[in-house]
Parts: sequence; structure tokens; C-alpha cells
Amino acid sequence: MLIPKNLYYTKNHLWLRKIGSYDFCVGITDFAQKEIGEIGLIEFNLKRDIIEKESSWGVLYGINKTFALLSPCECKIISVNTFLHKKPSHINTDPYNYWFLTISTSASENEFLTREEYVQLIR
Repeated sequence: MLIPKNLYYTKNHLWLRKIGSYDFCVGITDFAQKEIGEIGLIEFNLKRDIIEKESSWGVLYGINKTFALLSPCECKIISVNTFLHKKPSHINTDPYNYWFLTISTSASENEFLTREEYVQLIR
């Protein structure tokens, strides 16, 4: 199972890649996509530009499970990867290069899990 070192992780199986001082790309981990199975549909529930911590902002529908996307922190949405609506199963083939959102947050990296902490979580 692939778990890159240069990312941050959440208990809800999301990864975050830092792309600026306060900006991150957000996607789902390899562990989670394997649990979900082939992803057939992504449904974003983005009513506002600001998402509160632990609130739902979308759902992944796979052949094994339905998976709720929960915000890892309070954040502002910068952009949404609309490419995934055309072929959501790309996440299954390369989960760390297909992101859902780019966000901006003042949350500290200390609020997220390191690779080592995430590995302990999924064992």
C-alpha cells in the first residue's frame, strides 16, 4: 500500500498536499480507495465557499462502500477538480495525483497526521 511521506493525513482517510503557505490539495488515500472499491460517482455538496471542520462536503460511491468526505479543518474552497466527474475511477488508479479540492486554511500542520501516525491508524 502506497503512503507518501511528503503528505499530511486525516483520521477520515484524506491526504493533504501543501501547495502554498496556507493552501492544500485534498484527496483520498490509497487505503480508503481500496476499501471503497471502484469509484463510480463523486457527489460534491458545496453550498458555500467556507467549510467547517468535520462537516460533510461530498460523497464517494464505490462498489463496496459509500464514503462521506469530511472536512479536515475549517477552510475556504479555492477550486474543485471537475475532471473527476468524467472518470471518477481515476482515483482508484492513482489516488495521490487525483485531488478533489484545493483549499486555503489557517490550520496548523500539527492538526493533521504524519505518515507514521497514519500508518499506525490503519494497522
